[in-house]
Amino acid sequence: MQFGFLNLTGFLIVTLMMIPNLIYARRNPHIENKCFCKPMLILEQIGRYGSMAMMVFPLFVWEFGFKSPEELVIWLFLLPALLLAYFIFWAVYFRRPSLPAALWLAILPSTIFILRGVIFRHWLLTAFGVIFAVGHIYITWYNNRSEGTGNE
Repeated sequence: MQFGFLNLTGFLIVTLMMIPNLIYARRNPHIENKCFCKPMLILEQIGRYGSMAMMVFPLFVWEFGFKSPEELVIWLFLLPALLLAYFIFWAVYFRRPSLPAALWLAILPSTIFILRGVIFRHWLLTAFGVIFAVGHIYITWYNNRSEGTGNE
């Protein structure tokens, strides 16, 4: 198979992941980032925008394929499962913010980016996904660390 200039499946995945984020931001305009660690903030943003861009514009990848039919089946079942889990954790977080739910909301999109990069052998996407995971999970933990202990 060959990638085109624009990957519509990647665009759809990114769009679906952005919907609950936009809803949350609209409902909670007063929420501020408590993390002021510049290196982590920079890592997160580089990873976020790099991952989203590589999902939609598969730069430096001209052909892709699955090594086996099992890889295709894994991708076809795992992606919807990860997206469903992401929406479920958003529902949980909307209802009652907690550190565990917040961490899953950082882990799941990172996993989607990294998994897609590995399965499609899109190493630039994989690298951006790892960078995003490091920054996003740290910042999410930092911002929500007082909400997961049960001792509030």
